[in-house]
Amino acid sequence: MAQMEIDKVVETMIETAGNADIEFCLNAAPATPIDEHFCQHITHLLVNESEAAIMSGRERNENSKGAFYANATGDDHRPAFDAKVEYTTGARDTFTGAYSSDYVHQKANSAWDIKTAIFRANKAAAITIQTVGAQHSIPWADEIDHSNASYNVSNIVRSSSVAATDY
Repeated sequence: MAQMEIDKVVETMIETAGNADIEFCLNAAPATPIDEHFCQHITHLLVNESEAAIMSGRERNENSKGAFYANATGDDHRPAFDAKVEYTTGARDTFTGAYSSDYVHQKANSAWDIKTAIFRANKAAAITIQTVGAQHSIPWADEIDHSNASYNVSNIVRSSSVAATDY
């Protein structure tokens, strides 16, 4: 897993992982266009709306809320959880961590359902934005499991706009 902090280093990591048949998750922040050569080695690409627009060259849709995903079998949208926004710093990292840890957990159990991982990641991000302070607002796994956050209901503010791509 990496972020796009130092392009050349990350590109080398992506290619090295791909050549060794190691799955690679890229949280493409800050967004920069990625050469198609490297895309073939990325297993999971996590981007927000503006990063998706930069990387794809397509205009972003301000009306979308939640997480969109695409993989070999199609694409879909998972709505965000309702959450009272107090502090958004850390929400992106929380989404990425919850998504990635759920992926690893599922794979360890010989399963993979991207909808489940995105559901959990959206829920974790919604919990995070309700508390001031980036680090201590990130929930533990049991807090995500026991959260009673409402899903797919619009009454306050939506929590995240992150797209996940599972190639």
